[in-house]
Amino acid sequence: MNFHIGPRMMKTGLAVALAILITESFQFELGMVAVITAVVAMQPSIMRSVSYIKETALSTLIGVGFALAGAFTLGLHPVSIGITVILAIAFNIKMGWVKTVNITILTIAIIMLSGEEGIHLTYLLERLSLIFIGISSAFLINAFIFPPNHQKLLYNMIKKALDKTSFLLRVIPNKTMKVRELKKREEELKKDIKEITDYLDIINDEKSRMFIRNRYHFMRDIVIFKQMLRVVQLESDLIENLEVKIDNIEEISPNQSFLVKKLVASIVEYHENIILTYEDKILVQKELQKDSFTAMNLTINDLINELQQSEIEKWIKIFPVASSIVKLMVELEKLDKYIRKQEKQF
Repeated sequence: MNFHIGPRMMKTGLAVALAILITESFQFELGMVAVITAVVAMQPSIMRSVSYIKETALSTLIGVGFALAGAFTLGLHPVSIGITVILAIAFNIKMGWVKTVNITILTIAIIMLSGEEGIHLTYLLERLSLIFIGISSAFLINAFIFPPNHQKLLYNMIKKALDKTSFLLRVIPNKTMKVRELKKREEELKKDIKEITDYLDIINDEKSRMFIRNRYHFMRDIVIFKQMLRVVQLESDLIENLEVKIDNIEEISPNQSFLVKKLVASIVEYHENIILTYEDKILVQKELQKDSFTAMNLTINDLINELQQSEIEKWIKIFPVASSIVKLMVELEKLDKYIRKQEKQF
């Protein structure tokens, strides 16, 4: 059994230790609140920590508001606390503040479970301080201990998704995977795409405030990563089209089925050569990649000629797959050009 302690595990442990040291130094009670907050607030990147602090401050204020309103109108009975929490959750969801709703609940619980003492200003400030100690501990550790390498994190996420698309594009045309397993892997791929998209969105929003040594090289990497994501999305579309249409293609024309499978296999090889070149694991001459792309173009031309000779009903059934292949080929060629201008340096 493998036992691996990653950077995030270590940072979470250090954030907990720092939170405990601070609460003990100030002799605060209920230091567990700061510990819980530190664990929840530990984010995979500094920029997410900054964004989380903003959201947490807002959620804490919302929690204070609901706790005071609940205490003065409903009382401090367990049922009253439960109703207050339900209303606060509903409000957060309505406003779209779902990421830090747990902080809102924690704030309400701290204040209302403290009894009438929790309404006292000094006591209230002390309890709120515990939350901010936990957040600050997580942020400081995240910023100065093993600071995240955004390029490496993002590329690893994209590489994982690309590996999945390569695998699925190999097995779907040959129908060598069980339907249940296929659906499972497709769902995992969709989650990976969502995760990559979210991370890129955060980088776009926070790039002016990020800690970056070589900003020019970093932004060039981001351009490549966006193109890689575009390729992943198009490969995902091709996977869906193949899954639906491959049986129809085989029934309509064995030759068209052969051309489609040949194209898909060439695309996978072309895509993998691009990635291996980027990782500096192989050296593929530009002329060889160009020849490979030319061969794919000739094959797609053969497929289009076949389609033109088909009846319109058959043509309509095959066209989505052919269209997906053409779009993907165009974006792969772009990615190949981008990568040849930028070396991987992380």
